[in-house]
Amino acid sequence: MTNGSPGSVDQRPPVFIITGDPGEGKTSFLMRVLAVLSAEGLQIRGIAAPGHICNGRRSGFTIQDLGTGISRELCSVIPSFESEHLGRFYFRPDGLSLGHRALHLDPRETTDLLVIDEVGRFELRGAVWADSIDRIVTMPYPPMIWTVRRSLVDAIAERWPMTSQVVVDIRSASHEAVVSELLETVERYRAEIL
Repeated sequence: MTNGSPGSVDQRPPVFIITGDPGEGKTSFLMRVLAVLSAEGLQIRGIAAPGHICNGRRSGFTIQDLGTGISRELCSVIPSFESEHLGRFYFRPDGLSLGHRALHLDPRETTDLLVIDEVGRFELRGAVWADSIDRIVTMPYPPMIWTVRRSLVDAIAERWPMTSQVVVDIRSASHEAVVSELLETVERYRAEIL
């Protein structure tokens, strides 16, 4: 794990960026970490988007609201009525709506950790979760985890500059070390907001 801005004077919670290549297991790594954190009692909100493979190629994604457990189809290579076409995927309105609702932080609800799986090329173009991220970074936010392709980490950091980033490369990071650092981060965050 590497820190993006050591010694920063900004006291905002860090963004943990879980990175790897496409299909390498970023979401699987994330879900293993979240399972442990959830068992520790953390209030986790946000989205996870496990992918689907058909004939050896990515065919779509499901979106899960981590606060409610509700899932919907996010996108597919198969067109459907009213879908938004981006790249080779057709994004489903219900999936996009679910994701935007999940990324809307309600100040009346306790949120220890906000997750965005994944922040990528569509967001860099201002699509999919870009508006939600733009809103989140302008307000007080809890510690966050983003999954980002290895090749896009620098572009994402430039688009949404955070004073405190922890880059977690799944090739070398251990789940246990990430869980430990996240638990410490959430404990500090809770102490600061009380």
